[in-house]
Amino acid sequence: MSSRTYDRMRGEILTAALDILLERGFEGTTLESVAESLGYTKPALYYYFKSKEELFSSLILNALTDSHEKIKSICSRNNSAGEKLKDLIRLYLDDGVQSRGYFTITHMLKGFKERMPEGPDRAEIERLSADIPQLIIGIMRQGIDSGEFRKEDPKVLGGIVFAMLSGVLIHLDMPVLSGADHERIKSSLDEIIVKGITS
Repeated sequence: MSSRTYDRMRGEILTAALDILLERGFEGTTLESVAESLGYTKPALYYYFKSKEELFSSLILNALTDSHEKIKSICSRNNSAGEKLKDLIRLYLDDGVQSRGYFTITHMLKGFKERMPEGPDRAEIERLSADIPQLIIGIMRQGIDSGEFRKEDPKVLGGIVFAMLSGVLIHLDMPVLSGADHERIKSSLDEIIVKGITS
């Protein structure tokens, strides 16, 4: 089997696992259910992933790496802190609504890190997970130092912003939000969050 075919098959398995995860939750997602959805046997799935934990480690690491790169890109732009924060808000909401990426997955898998097998994937997930809040705090610090944002502890300010975004993501299936236009939600969050912390 070529490496391209191997990578493609792994990608298909991860996509199927994410679909089942979002429908059934972590406990309801099994290797058997993933194999069945793809028309594979369970032993065939073992060729790519030895356990459910390994499968979800790969799922999280792929999504986390993608989100981390996007956030780093936002932070490296020569923009004001307010513009960077707006870009972060849009990324977070797009992740939850369209791409079903890292932020969505981690809301579904609370406490999963403790169950992950030791190894390089877990170490990398922990490293990237710790770096994302630091990147967000950096945006807050830039805004505070420039006088754009109110004077607060940048860690507290970053934590409040992150908690607000997480709360919206968790409750996107509420009737009042599920029927709302996605772009309208992003615009409202821009106004509420950015104006709320602007000095």
